[in-house]
Amino acid sequence: MMSTKIYSEFSSKNLDEIAHRIKAGQIIIYPTETVWAIGCISTNKNSVEKIYKIKKRPQNTPFINIIDTYININNYINNFEIFNLDILKNKKKSYTVIYPNCKIKYDYLSNEDNEIAFRITPVKILKKLIVKINAPLISTSANISGKPFAKTIDEISPSIFNSVDVILNFETLSTGKPSSIIKINNNQIEYLRR
Repeated sequence: MMSTKIYSEFSSKNLDEIAHRIKAGQIIIYPTETVWAIGCISTNKNSVEKIYKIKKRPQNTPFINIIDTYININNYINNFEIFNLDILKNKKKSYTVIYPNCKIKYDYLSNEDNEIAFRITPVKILKKLIVKINAPLISTSANISGKPFAKTIDEISPSIFNSVDVILNFETLSTGKPSSIIKINNNQIEYLRR
């Protein structure tokens, strides 16, 4: 097994190494435009289950998936429809959107209503990484469930730190607040978290 590795600078070589580790199912900590996250490649069910255990989170509360572009969401849901809503074009706020009709292959990423959550990341390094692994990343706050969100790397608890294989410690502009979560039904927006 590979040892825990911290990456604070990115080059094409580093990106290849990080992608290799993630594709192998390793667990990562990384900054997002919202809060610090713990994650893995979304398409590895075993890795996703590890994150539930690390966070002590019930498996009936699915994670958010971050992805590089709306177009690729089509790979994970049936009858995908791009919602052309002005709210999703707001560059100052991060929105997670809950979509219906998760493909059966990815049912471990969906809730009991077969809905799956995606957020398009604006972070360029994360976009490049997602393209390189050709899959979304799980993006859930790097904390034990019910504990405060980590706004900085120093706020992440040792129990989380000691459970991961890769730490991506690069600077990004973060709000320190989790994303707003919306659900769209018949082109109507329902706010689940503002």
